[in-house]
This record gives sequence, structure tokens and C-alpha cells, in this order.
Amino acid sequence: MAGMNIGAVLQQLDGLFRRGEYARIEPFMLEAVAAADAARDKGAMLALLNELMGYYRSLSRGADSLRVARRALGLVEELGLQGSVQHATTLLNVATAYRADGQIDTAIAQFAEAGRMLDALPVSDPRLRATLHNNLSLAWQEAGAHDKALAELEQALPLVRTRADGEVDAAVTLTNMALSRLRLGQLVRARDELFEAMALFERQPQLSGHYSAALAGLAEVAYREGRLQDAVGYYERALADIEARHGRNMHYVITLESLALACETLDPQRAGSLTGQARAIRATLV
Repeated sequence: MAGMNIGAVLQQLDGLFRRGEYARIEPFMLEAVAAADAARDKGAMLALLNELMGYYRSLSRGADSLRVARRALGLVEELGLQGSVQHATTLLNVATAYRADGQIDTAIAQFAEAGRMLDALPVSDPRLRATLHNNLSLAWQEAGAHDKALAELEQALPLVRTRADGEVDAAVTLTNMALSRLRLGQLVRARDELFEAMALFERQPQLSGHYSAALAGLAEVAYREGRLQDAVGYYERALADIEARHGRNMHYVITLESLALACETLDPQRAGSLTGQARAIRATLV
């Protein structure tokens, strides 16, 4: 039985994201997984499960993401890929799924295992190593350990800056650095990193899905500096981007709550309405 042309499938998937056809993405991915299964192309299935895991994570569908994660790890074992690049890549995605689901200790343990796997590989992969540092930094952020998060990000940044195609990854890393600096009170450095990140994002042919995080970061900077109208504008742009890409997920809720806070002085009535909206959406995600 002929295998699947996974490159063509992933190009079609990229096209759906690029054209903003978000309602078609999940059905397309599920059909592709079923087709790979029918073709007994387990390598293609593993690649697709990794994509599906990340997609569910982006929608704050933690249970679905972890269900796919368990299936992907089982497939790694079935294929005899233990200790391989594919195993390390899958484990990074699994760890990220646990982090997004709030299981931070499990995520950190999985990231540590992925790091040991990368150390043991005969050839270093800078992209994977940077992915490890970036995603582990997010786990440390959620644990409130922002010094540890910055230490990981400072290792990631030079790895992505040296790549010809690394501008988006550099922008993501700078955004994450800025968010930790905000928690540590390093407002000026955070602002500079966010403006650099925005410039990198905005000169790409298509905006990254991480663009909204930079917008929300700039909103927080503006709020702390007392520029409330600017903060509201940045939060509104971030919300529009999140909703268009991922729907009203947990990131949308958190950003909506931040917008409500920024509106408290400017428009208390709107602030109350936004808080109620955020509470209602949050209840549907728990």
C-alpha cells in the first residue's frame, strides 16, 4: 500500500492557516490522520499527531491534546524510535501539552527528559535545542520562577539569531523574555525587547500566531506607564488576533480580563461588562 505524501499534506495544512480558514483545520487534520492510518504510514501519522497535539493545545483543549500526546508516544515506541530526533521532538510537544494543561511539574520533568535525549544525539539540532529552552522557559514562568525562565531564554536567543530563517523564533524568544522581565520589574528592557519583537513579526510575509503575545506585552507596558488608551488599543488588537486564530481560548480570557482592568478608569461600565464576559467564557473552558 502506498504511503502518504506527508510533505504535500503539511503544505495544505499550512495553506489553511495562511488563508485563515480555521474552521477547516481540525476536520482536515483528523481526515489526514485517518488516511495515514489506512495507508499504514506510521511515520506520517506521527508527524500529523504532533501537529494535532499542538493545534488542540492552542485551542486550550488540554484533554484532547494529552489524549493525542499519549497516542504519539505509543507510536514512537511502536516504531522503535526511542532516543531518536523524532522521539525528542514528540517529547517536547508532549511536555508543552502538559504545561498548557497546567501540569507544570510533569511538564518540567518531560522537558528534562527531552534535554537528556538531545544531549545524547550525535548531531546537535539548534532548532530543537532552542525549542526546548523556549518551552521550558514558559513552564518556569507559570511556576513563577522568572529568573530560571530568563536563563533558558538567554540560551535560546543566540541559537535562533544565527539561523537565516530564525526571525520569527527570535521574535517569540524576545517576547517571552520581555514577559518575564515585566514580572521582575525590568520595564525598560521589557519594552525594548517587545518593540524589537514587533518589528521582526511585522516584516514577515504573514503574522505569526505569537504576535498577540507581543501586543499583550506592549499593552501591559503601556498600562504600567499610565498610558491607558494605548493599553486598551494593544489589548483589543491582541484579542482580535487570538479570536481569529484560536477562538475564545484561555489566552483570550486572560487578555480580556487584562483589557477590563485597563478600562476601569477610562470606562468603568465597559470594564464591568468585559469582566462578566471573561467570567462566562472561562466557565466554558474549565
